[in-house]
Amino acid sequence: MISEEKIENNEILGGLEEAGLSKYESSVYYNLLGKGMISATEIAYSSTVPRTKIYSILKKLERKKLVLINYQKPLLCRSISPQEAFNDILNKYENKVNGLRKTILNLQQVNEEGLRNRGIEEKKYFVLNQFSTVNKIIDLVKKSKESIDAMINPWGNNLLVNSKDELVKTIIDGTRVRIIFDNKCEYDDKILPNAIEKKYSKITTNIFIFDNYHMLILDNSGTKSSLIHSNEIFLSIIKNQFNELWNDNEKNMAKISDSKKLLSNI
Repeated sequence: MISEEKIENNEILGGLEEAGLSKYESSVYYNLLGKGMISATEIAYSSTVPRTKIYSILKKLERKKLVLINYQKPLLCRSISPQEAFNDILNKYENKVNGLRKTILNLQQVNEEGLRNRGIEEKKYFVLNQFSTVNKIIDLVKKSKESIDAMINPWGNNLLVNSKDELVKTIIDGTRVRIIFDNKCEYDDKILPNAIEKKYSKITTNIFIFDNYHMLILDNSGTKSSLIHSNEIFLSIIKNQFNELWNDNEKNMAKISDSKKLLSNI
């Protein structure tokens, strides 16, 4: 079994190679650290670099300003501190990264401008697995400040139950919660808060809307969902459908109530 120290050493040596050092150069520099002035023979032994190559490796490291060499006999060398030795390399990489970021930003602007000129606007959404969906519902319920609207079938109802404690708290804090349950759902007042405004209809797709901005749509298999952050066209369409269904339900309930009153007067 490989020890943690061995794994860490390999990661450090790999990092040195990514910084531009060869395998032998990385090993020699790493084994020089913390030893002060030592002979070329000693460093060849501790770094497992062939003695025939150690002098050429040390000279390469000297040219890269990573070691200091005393050319008196016996030849002695020591490492330059990593912070000092790699400062120029770090600056070089940082300049490259900053330049790449600027290039990517310019490319993104070109892409967005081209799409706008064609009347196209790019939007993104996230696909969550079942476990992440449950956690995201709990998180969004907890963070809601104004409203939670949902259309849910029995599967969505099961997921909602996982956030019952958060629902109670957000309702107490003033968030309005309206849920249209599928006719097949069984609402349990002992599990979900009484303060939830609820209606019933035929619901096939589970949709949650938080603060009129975050929207979570569950697929029918119940294995994943789509999380959309938007206050534009897609969300407004879904919200209008919710409001229409909610208001139609109220009208139907009013008609039923009027019918019952009429029958009682006969």
